[in-house]
Amino acid sequence: MKRKKHAWRGGAGVLLLLLGGALSYFSARPYTERHYVVDAGACRMNVTALERRDPARQPPSGAVVLLHGLSANKIIMGYLARAFAELGLRVYIPDLPGHGRSPGPFTPARAESCATALVRGLAARGMVDPRRTILAGHSMGAAIALRIAEKLRPAGVIAISPAPMSMEHGVPPETLLFTEVPQVLPNTLILIGQYEPKGLQDNARDLAKGSDDPQVRFDQMQGNSHVSLLFSPSVAREAQQWAARVLSLPPAVRLPFRGNVLGSVLGLLGMVLLAGPFLRELVGEVKDQDRVRAEAVATGQAFLEVFVVSMTAIFLLRYGKPLGMLKSFEGDYLASFFLLTGLGMILLHVKRAANLFRGAPGTLLGAGLGGFLLFFLSTGWLELTVTSAWLTLERWTRFPLFFLAVFLFLYGLELLWGPAQSFARRYVLFLALVALAWLALTGGVLYLKSGEILLVLLAPYFALLFLVVGLGIHLVRQRSGDARAAALFGAILLAGFCLVLFPVS
Repeated sequence: MKRKKHAWRGGAGVLLLLLGGALSYFSARPYTERHYVVDAGACRMNVTALERRDPARQPPSGAVVLLHGLSANKIIMGYLARAFAELGLRVYIPDLPGHGRSPGPFTPARAESCATALVRGLAARGMVDPRRTILAGHSMGAAIALRIAEKLRPAGVIAISPAPMSMEHGVPPETLLFTEVPQVLPNTLILIGQYEPKGLQDNARDLAKGSDDPQVRFDQMQGNSHVSLLFSPSVAREAQQWAARVLSLPPAVRLPFRGNVLGSVLGLLGMVLLAGPFLRELVGEVKDQDRVRAEAVATGQAFLEVFVVSMTAIFLLRYGKPLGMLKSFEGDYLASFFLLTGLGMILLHVKRAANLFRGAPGTLLGAGLGGFLLFFLSTGWLELTVTSAWLTLERWTRFPLFFLAVFLFLYGLELLWGPAQSFARRYVLFLALVALAWLALTGGVLYLKSGEILLVLLAPYFALLFLVVGLGIHLVRQRSGDARAAALFGAILLAGFCLVLFPVS
């Protein structure tokens, strides 16, 4: 019966992957992409030039330089890029320094100077005409577009959810990427999502109010958050209309197909379905007498310990980051937090930690192999569909230290319960303890002014990551009874995805 159930799950997973691949392929088919490595100022950047596939090979009627936000990349800007391409425009999308496939180091000032050099270089080579070029961007990229527009004088600017550049409306100074508010030029459109933080909304509104020019417009996009703006048809349509008006083009007749977004989701669901039977085969099932038994810590005690250890780590981080050598923008802070909290939980249960750090070598090998295979498959799939996720060598060199920190954190959590508990109870408790630790991180940003704003902005991403990876962690522990294997499996995936996310600094 179990074999039949696993076969159905495997078949459904493969079907979802095939369907997702087909959707992604057909969504990309109407467009051509050319990839360049460009020396722009002090930066070497990977740049994609995208336009609509035109059998008649008509020259583009203008250009857009589209800049991504902090912790994003050029691939995630694909939907908006295709929307501009529908107007007959050629769209240049760079990976800013330390993001995607462009090498670091990243600082906001370096990203701005290199984006300026890129546009100037494109103009000098005759690839864009500033009088026929729109500067567009999202979040940090929107702020950069507004800032460099003063120097380059493009035909227009489209700023989607620009990062705040002043301390007005309660924005803490330590969270600002830029501290000088630029002059907003004519033909500038500023868009903001309905569900964004109020300080972000009000600062964006002030940018438009600061200009008396009627050709500057501010719109709040209903039903959108900071990230959903990138995939919103209403945002794409408004951006198309603004670009068409500024460049005196006929309006676009269609929006691009979002099949790659749907395909990415379907494929990831397929991988989740396949992961269960896959991990069961790799890890195997240890006989009951070979399991390392450990009594669970009382729930109240577990919550108290995680709270105290997390808050202690946050206070210690005010005096320095033990993993600052990682050179990962705000990722070194998170890795240091994982290291300190993991060590704290292990020190509270030294005997338990030593007792659980035993087991069959084959189980550990299977968990490690499963973690790496799933990481390569999922990041490869994301790279092919919706966002850059394949680690560069520059990021892989940071993996060992980040992995060690996450392993200690997850192993510390594994000490707080035993393998005999029900899967559902362990899973819910795991998520609750992780949420408690993340609240400590949020408190550090909001009240101790740590300035690590990415840990707050990306909380929904990390919540989804822990939800999915947590299933695998607990499947490995339940199947094998091995706390080391469970922590090893989770640490490979979590460390890898953190290195995907945080810019190289």
